[in-house]
Amino acid sequence: MNGPTSLGWVVLTMGDRPEAVAAALDSLRSSDDGAEPSEIVLVLNSDEPGSTTVQRPSVRTVEPSRNLGVPGGRDLGVQQTTADIIGFLDDDAVLSPGAADRITELFTRRPDVGAISLRLVDENGETSRRHVPRRGSTGVGESGDVALFLGGASAIRRAAYDAVGGYFTELHYGHEELELSWRLVDGGWSIHYLADVTVFHPRAEISRHGDGWRLTGRNRVWVARRTLPWPIAVVHVAVWLALGLRRAPAGCRRDYVRGWLSGWRGSVGRSPIRWKTVVRLARLGRAPIF
Repeated sequence: MNGPTSLGWVVLTMGDRPEAVAAALDSLRSSDDGAEPSEIVLVLNSDEPGSTTVQRPSVRTVEPSRNLGVPGGRDLGVQQTTADIIGFLDDDAVLSPGAADRITELFTRRPDVGAISLRLVDENGETSRRHVPRRGSTGVGESGDVALFLGGASAIRRAAYDAVGGYFTELHYGHEELELSWRLVDGGWSIHYLADVTVFHPRAEISRHGDGWRLTGRNRVWVARRTLPWPIAVVHVAVWLALGLRRAPAGCRRDYVRGWLSGWRGSVGRSPIRWKTVVRLARLGRAPIF
């Protein structure tokens, strides 16, 4: 069966944790047990160019002139590769051995798959609820087709990425994969979760980013306005106003509401998914309401 022939990786970093970045890059090189050697692009996504000294053979560093945000940095990395498959790994994550073979095999065997999500595990061997690509925390150990993928531990087919227009880069941080996942499904692609292919990532909270909860609230509204039919969009943002207030730490709730309100301003380039896509997402266990 004809399929993708090359696998490249994009690692996004601010340049402030060189030891973690070195471990992430080394894990990518050791994961290619039998696969074609990877093309690895390290995007130094910082307002202070040259702030990392990490160097590895076959790793190409790209330095934009400013911090492009998570989706903007990953999109730049995609544009710097020539691979048929592009993997994404957080700069403080470690990919398990043999992952490259599993990813390439699945993309080859399943030409309908546009993206693959891997399983994040923390220092306690657990997977956070927000990292499970199904509603709630159910099915964390069960592989299968799902409604979304995780950006820092994933791979995407270039043909699928290009077909749906790539990342919505203006989001900067938060829900960029949610928006891209909905458009992938709307474009007829499948998203598959490989529960047995793990990526180590230390437990982290949204509040570690100074502006994280404000952007999370804003982007919930932006993504809904841009991507969902209006009746679903209105319900989605209302539900997530309540859920966000319940889940945000007490000191971050005002930021979340401030971001949620700001999300109603400005243009977001509206292009809603079809109603049959809404039904398909619901059947995959993640209706675009919760």
